[in-house]
Amino acid sequence: MRIEIKNKKKFTTMFNKMYNNIAIETINGIAIDSRKVMPNDIFFPIKGKNYDGHDFINNAISIGAICFSEKKTNTNKIIYTKSIIKEINSICKKWKKLSKAKIIGITGSNGKTTTKDLLHHIFKNKYSTSKTIGNFNSLIGFPISFLSTGLNDDFCILEYGASKPHEIKDLCEIINPDYSFITNISEAHIENFKSFKELFNTKIDLYKYTSDNGICFINTDNISIDKVKLKSNTIIFSLKNKPSIVFSKNKNYLKINDIHIHIPNHLIHIVDNILAAYIISKKFKINSKDINKSIESFNLPNGRGNIINFSNHNLIDDSYNANPSSVRLAINRINNINIKGKKILILGDMLELGKDSIGEHKKIASEIRKSTIDVILTYGKLSKHINKNITQSKYSKHYTSKDKLRIDLNNITCENDLIYIKGSRGMQLEKIYLNTL
Repeated sequence: MRIEIKNKKKFTTMFNKMYNNIAIETINGIAIDSRKVMPNDIFFPIKGKNYDGHDFINNAISIGAICFSEKKTNTNKIIYTKSIIKEINSICKKWKKLSKAKIIGITGSNGKTTTKDLLHHIFKNKYSTSKTIGNFNSLIGFPISFLSTGLNDDFCILEYGASKPHEIKDLCEIINPDYSFITNISEAHIENFKSFKELFNTKIDLYKYTSDNGICFINTDNISIDKVKLKSNTIIFSLKNKPSIVFSKNKNYLKINDIHIHIPNHLIHIVDNILAAYIISKKFKINSKDINKSIESFNLPNGRGNIINFSNHNLIDDSYNANPSSVRLAINRINNINIKGKKILILGDMLELGKDSIGEHKKIASEIRKSTIDVILTYGKLSKHINKNITQSKYSKHYTSKDKLRIDLNNITCENDLIYIKGSRGMQLEKIYLNTL
């Protein structure tokens, strides 16, 4: 990961005041990957499971970077610290004090990156707006991502991630949101949590740590806050209340009072996210006409359910991540698509589900049996339990080799077929179609 500093002079001045033992003329960017270091960068060496960034400090210095280190040295190009993470957080907090941007925080089990990107797509036409880079939402990526924002931005839309208990609280202590939205809370990535309650409490911290005079936007279809005490204001909405989805031959739209928000076919499965984006955008005085235009021109991030047109069939790439709730959403999306050819689902393992992994995969088989899917091709150690529980009414085959899956896919795919790819990030299922089509 590497970010470019937008306000280089002010950042350099701030940095030199914080670290007055070393005078730097200019700082261009910040990197935690030595392969991406450029001259006049700050390099933070991170200790990982399989590597230690400290091993690459000399390489970073040779390129022209200033380096932090948890290991003492006499080199004047190195700033010694007891904790790299604490230094990153300290710099981020200082930058936050200089920034005038209001923070919109987003988290959730599914759809947080898509919602963040959609909101940014709407906001950027009226306001100077920055956002989390990609999905860098962890205790390391989150603060560094914020350092790429401009000091004069009106808004910064940040994605708060949580892979273990209390992590969102920790992120809020670095930067607490002025406004917040939680897409949903499911048992995705529950492996590092003792229970769903612990996961729920971790996610709900985003609302609890929203500024006193801020606003929590809450979709009560997905989040229950009956027993949660919040200090900030709330705006509550629901698809079960006034908004309604209207399907027609020519257009699908979200009807909110007398306002019609057009939903393109490739976004119909994220109507919850669209409703949230509309509610938030209206609060900040973006008119419905402009919101409509932005939604119509919005493209899903790669691997998040975007449609790839190739030859005479469509491929939906939803390979970025998978958990039980998002797989069910994917199956529902497939059910609602009308095509002339076959519906082919390529499904990889759902990872980080803890002790219930096998059971959750078996439950997905039940959903597939009831679906309009014609062909199910599974890949991975866990997804074999899906394949075992598919009835003979559907064609199902399990693979331990992507190459073999790729060959068979080429053989069974015909004109007008739909291919839908879904799996956890670790499965890297996008490699199947990238090398196939």
